[in-house]
Amino acid sequence: MTIVMQMSTDPDIVDTALDAAWQPVTNRYSWAQIKTMNLGIAAAKTIVVIAHGNNTEIGNAKAGKVDIVAETFLALIQGNMQGAAPAKIFISTCGQGIAQFAARVRLAAEQNDIWSGTKIFGHSDPVYGPVPPPHDVRWFEIF
Repeated sequence: MTIVMQMSTDPDIVDTALDAAWQPVTNRYSWAQIKTMNLGIAAAKTIVVIAHGNNTEIGNAKAGKVDIVAETFLALIQGNMQGAAPAKIFISTCGQGIAQFAARVRLAAEQNDIWSGTKIFGHSDPVYGPVPPPHDVRWFEIF
């Protein structure tokens, strides 16, 4: 089961689709829903996050409206879970530096002793077409 989280309010992110190989997508959440941190997502789900991003934060393309650093990202995901961890997190951005951002998320998770079994993947491409399928070579795993 796949959950999509739009961590941006920019129209190009909101309109970004996932490749058909991601099926079944059980829910797609907007930033307005995510930031309340009460979605109650069950454990062992795969979460695909779509946003603009760079090496230090994800969110909107223009700074100031939605700016999410690694520690906040971790809190947002964990706050929307039902007391457990996701199986996999795929962070899809259209900005460079997603490897550094994803590594910061991994470090924050390790420091808080959260997500020991969660795999974190990242990729960054211009917003063009759907988010690549889960086994595409454009994804890289952060250890």
